[in-house]
Amino acid sequence: MRYAFLIGGFVGFTLAALAGFLADRPGEIVFRDAAISCLVAAFLFRWFWSVVIKAFIEAAHQRRQEAAAQAAKADEQATAPSGTPAQP
Repeated sequence: MRYAFLIGGFVGFTLAALAGFLADRPGEIVFRDAAISCLVAAFLFRWFWSVVIKAFIEAAHQRRQEAAAQAAKADEQATAPSGTPAQP
């Protein structure tokens, strides 16, 4: 979580600073905007990272359930008699 927060802040700061300098704005304004962008991007990356982690956990849980269901089905087929009795 901390890693995503730091990367988000870095990306936000860098993009805002680069855009400000390319637009020939004064340095004070550029750094103020970059600092604000750093905080906003850090929180957005943190939120996005938590969504990604929850999706991974949910997918892993679903795969475990499917594997357990397949194992139960295979076990049921292995214990079932091979031939079915004829009905009168």
